[in-house]
Amino acid sequence: MVNKKKSASKLHDNKECSLSLFSIDDYPERDARCSTPNSGNTNNAYNLKFDSASHNVNNNNRNNGYTVRPVRELTNKSLSEDKVRHFSINREQLLLDLYRAYKDARKNKRNKNYQLKFEYNLEDNLVKLRDELIDGIYKPQPSDCFIIHEPKMREVFAANFRDRIVHHLFYNYTHEIFEKRFIYDSYSCIKNKGTHFGIKRLRHHILSVSKGYSKPCFILKIDIKGYFMNINREKLLEICRNTISKTKNIYLIDYQFVDYLIETIVSYDPLKDCNVLGEIMDWDKLPEEKSLFFTKDNCGLPIGNLSSQLFSNVYLNVFDQYVKRKLKCRHYGRYVDDAYIVSNNREYLKSIIPKISVFLKENLYLEIHPHKTRIYNAYHGIEFLGAFLKPFRTYISTSSLERIVKKIKTCELTDNSKVQNKMNSFLGVLSHYDSYCIRRVVFGNNIRLNKIGYFDNMFLRYKI
Repeated sequence: MVNKKKSASKLHDNKECSLSLFSIDDYPERDARCSTPNSGNTNNAYNLKFDSASHNVNNNNRNNGYTVRPVRELTNKSLSEDKVRHFSINREQLLLDLYRAYKDARKNKRNKNYQLKFEYNLEDNLVKLRDELIDGIYKPQPSDCFIIHEPKMREVFAANFRDRIVHHLFYNYTHEIFEKRFIYDSYSCIKNKGTHFGIKRLRHHILSVSKGYSKPCFILKIDIKGYFMNINREKLLEICRNTISKTKNIYLIDYQFVDYLIETIVSYDPLKDCNVLGEIMDWDKLPEEKSLFFTKDNCGLPIGNLSSQLFSNVYLNVFDQYVKRKLKCRHYGRYVDDAYIVSNNREYLKSIIPKISVFLKENLYLEIHPHKTRIYNAYHGIEFLGAFLKPFRTYISTSSLERIVKKIKTCELTDNSKVQNKMNSFLGVLSHYDSYCIRRVVFGNNIRLNKIGYFDNMFLRYKI
């Protein structure tokens, strides 16, 4: 059992050891920007309870003010640059960071067997994982490989739960460092951004270029062929290391340990001893360009890992900087591998396609998809991230609507609470679009749903 008081006293006696969790300006009092309840009480950071017997491991919660952030930017120079550069994390601090990563990894997974199995011996499992990471002998365990069909047919590699904890640990250490170097119009897997934000930004760019649809406006949509399967892991490792190295003397983290995590995660081959779930026939309909089993050597990232989502943005940030700084494209945005450039000059958009193709091939070893890279007239409408944008109105895309209708038809009406939650989730999605008539037809005319419940006048809420 971890001696909480002893660990806490050691960390408070040696402030440098605890600075991977708190910034320099947290001493003698916390920075107002920490944004955690009860932030003035620094003892909260160590109020953890690894109780394997009672399984009461959820006392480090935001309501009690126990949440902490692993990495903070230095806001003053109270430590010398040499100390920052050579800061080394200790075992007690890493255990605390791993516990936070565990809590992040278990979100929405509390009833999964693999999560319950890990939690049953939580303290021993975290201590063992901590020791492997500190000693440099950590090895990822085999992943589960399977095919999903919604919203698209994809090959997914699900990492072992303990490896997901390491992914969250790495993410907590580095995501702010990477994200500060992203452009504003990078939308994927970034807090306070996402699909709806990306749709609003495309709408903004169209209105800016067209002056409220009073001038010509064209959109170049760029799609990269088999993006995740063609990411070169050596190039990715180089980009990550170059980015991290530029932040030395800015963030107080163990750069040597972070570099070890980067190399371990990036270099791992997900095909090694993977557990293939389902039938081999499931792969027959999947194009080879979307499967890791057919990629080039040392290429491809597994879809489904948190680290892959972060790395996908880090890799294409090189392309983002090229479009914004070299090509001087002001109205540009990207969500994973779906990018767009808005201009009032169709010929200009045609002229930069070869430049983009050459840059991607020479610098990132990627190719644009010849059939999905096209120029659209904004007045005729354009589909992006599940929405269809037309002048002054935004509809849900046909494919997204068809998936919702299909799920409504196949929904079992045995559990009223689940039915209510599911219908309200669909209505919540549709509420982001101009969809009153669609909601009225799809939901209002559904006899099965109206027998057990009712909708409000605007068809935005469903109640049993």
